Amino acid sequence: MLIRSRIQSRLAAGFFCIASPCIAFSAVAQSPTARRPVRANRLQSAIPPATSETSTASEASSGQDEGEALLQSIRVTGWLNTSAYRIPETKTATGTNTPLIDIPLSIQVIPDVVLRDQAAQTLADAVRNSPGISVNMGEGMRDEFYIRGVKTKSDFFVDGLRDDTEYVRDLYNISHVDVLQGPSALLFGRGGAGGLINLVSKQPERSHVLDISLEVGSWQHLRSTIDMGDAVGQSGAFRLLAMAEDSESFRDHYYLHRYALNPQYSIEPSERTRIDFSVSYLKDRRFVDRGIPSRDGVPVDVPRETFFGAPDQNLSTGVVKAFSTRFSHAYSDDLSLSNTFRISDADRVYLNTYPGSSVNDEGTFKMKGYYHPNNRLSYLDRLELINTFNTGSVNHTLMVGGDFSWQRDNDFQLLPSPDSKTVPGGRIPLANPEIAPVSFIYLDRDNHVVGKEFGVFVQDQMDFGEHWKALIGIRWDRFSVSADYYNPEVSPNHTYNLDTEWSPRAGLIYKPVENDSIYVSVTQTYTPQGANIALSRKDPKGANLDPEQATNVEIGNKLDLLDGKLSISAALFQLDLDDVVSKAADGSGDLVSTGKQRNRGFVLSTEGALTPKLSIFANYTHLNAEITETTKDADAGARVGLVPEKQFSLWTRYALNSHWGIAAGVRGESKKFTSYDNNVVLPKYVVGDLMAYYQTDNVRIQLNLNNVTDKHYFPTASSDNEIMPGTPRSLMMRVSTSF
Repeated sequence: MLIRSRIQSRLAAGFFCIASPCIAFSAVAQSPTARRPVRANRLQSAIPPATSETSTASEASSGQDEGEALLQSIRVTGWLNTSAYRIPETKTATGTNTPLIDIPLSIQVIPDVVLRDQAAQTLADAVRNSPGISVNMGEGMRDEFYIRGVKTKSDFFVDGLRDDTEYVRDLYNISHVDVLQGPSALLFGRGGAGGLINLVSKQPERSHVLDISLEVGSWQHLRSTIDMGDAVGQSGAFRLLAMAEDSESFRDHYYLHRYALNPQYSIEPSERTRIDFSVSYLKDRRFVDRGIPSRDGVPVDVPRETFFGAPDQNLSTGVVKAFSTRFSHAYSDDLSLSNTFRISDADRVYLNTYPGSSVNDEGTFKMKGYYHPNNRLSYLDRLELINTFNTGSVNHTLMVGGDFSWQRDNDFQLLPSPDSKTVPGGRIPLANPEIAPVSFIYLDRDNHVVGKEFGVFVQDQMDFGEHWKALIGIRWDRFSVSADYYNPEVSPNHTYNLDTEWSPRAGLIYKPVENDSIYVSVTQTYTPQGANIALSRKDPKGANLDPEQATNVEIGNKLDLLDGKLSISAALFQLDLDDVVSKAADGSGDLVSTGKQRNRGFVLSTEGALTPKLSIFANYTHLNAEITETTKDADAGARVGLVPEKQFSLWTRYALNSHWGIAAGVRGESKKFTSYDNNVVLPKYVVGDLMAYYQTDNVRIQLNLNNVTDKHYFPTASSDNEIMPGTPRSLMMRVSTSF
């Protein structure tokens, strides 16, 4: 009885109840003389932390006298403490594991447990937890967002390396999603001024992991994931993550078939060295749906399931393969080196028809379409050297590094008519918006583009003592694009563009108390035009336009409360952009100049635990993004498309007891325009969601009811006449098991 009592008392210490039921994590009960089986890892600054949803130790046994029993490791299997609505530090912003409160920039870290509780299916679902982000429909086949009013379809990273292939990313192997706002060229090179999204993947660890989940839901939603791993020998570990999905939608004819596999292996040849390997494969086949057109400046009034296009033809298929390896070595407690290398190969075939004009008074509209296969091959490498040292009373964390990328695009497109995406045959009646398959026989482009980037950077994080910290750095980049045009109608048939740019960053933090920081920062970035315009058949000379330049000035406050369990952040910013290039509002895909742009805003966010049972993840944004210079394509004073002035998201979860819990969320936006011409408006909306769960140590059952009031709304678009209705009321059940 005494032994059992001691075991129970020590296991009780392995239960923690903040914003969730008391969930078991690994517990090891030992006598004071027992040796620890886990070796200390000295690479914490060089290796990103790994997470998983289960953790175990070995089984308990006893056979000695009750008074002097030596208790061996006890195996406790269960869910990881789901109170982790707040991750207090990240590497994304600074390249070193830095507490969020000590980063003079706006950054949100969205944990996988939040995504699980919300039943997030896509990256678009995930980023609604971050202020200042709105979703572009991405032509129905790729991730595309506006971050702080700046459009991006390429500022995506996986574990710090660029992942700018156009596809819809999956969350099955993601530990957390980091959203860094404002110019970020110092560490990441060329990119959009609004910010970037870094997906931090789950990593191998030397503990047993086996989680299996199954989701079923409205419109024949069916999805399953597996996460398994364990130690290998004395110094290795493996992890295998996989996903398969077969789903439909409330939209007519829609289907989604996708599966993914991500095996990983890591080895620590010594206490100071670690090598990681990862291979990923994603295949995606989906029905292409580009929404509905407008009429009289608003979305046309049709049932929200109505499809516009050729149902027997619209199709997107894609395969994304990647291999990455990371070497980390700590020469001492103060000096570490890491090198990360990634290869990715993406093939995509995109065949689509879609509404190409508004609906007129006679109730007819035009249809457009094209056939577009594309291949992108990327080689990327990044080297970092981190040294911590003191100069008098100032503590430094100095990072020096460089990166290189080589990317090749083969871009081919056919049209249904010469020099136009418009489908021949006249206007289509609104009463019958589905058409027969279209022939695509006219060559629009056959382009072969190679982009190269080389950058070097230096950054210093300085600690001046109890109250002051600073972050300064600068980067130099050389970016070149070489493009060949194999269409005889395009002249010149070759173009070359070279840009060299400096990207500085500076931030200052004042901490009146340990848990409060007031900061100001100034950052700059650039986006070469050649990377995008080289794909345009209209004007290859446009590749030589000046890069888009951006400067962000920001002042903010970050406050940690309740012993660090709750975080509140607020920031004011002004983002000025010059030489902005946008896609035409008519959905043609042509690029136009919108000149200068100024985005001013205020963001507020909070995440963590309010009480031991109540968790929260919330944000609010007030953003005025407008064009400040009249060009032949845009008017000064026009608002940037798809950027609402006001936007908010609130999600709370409450643990009723050790097994049951509930959650509720509400999200909404003020009205917004579909594009910079401000001719079509999407009405404001508010949508509510509910969740309930039951769990034991090994099983979790979760029910999500989204859009509780069945609100008919329009959250996103791709142009004035590609508008996507929001998902109606839907129900999903997820059953997860942990062994």
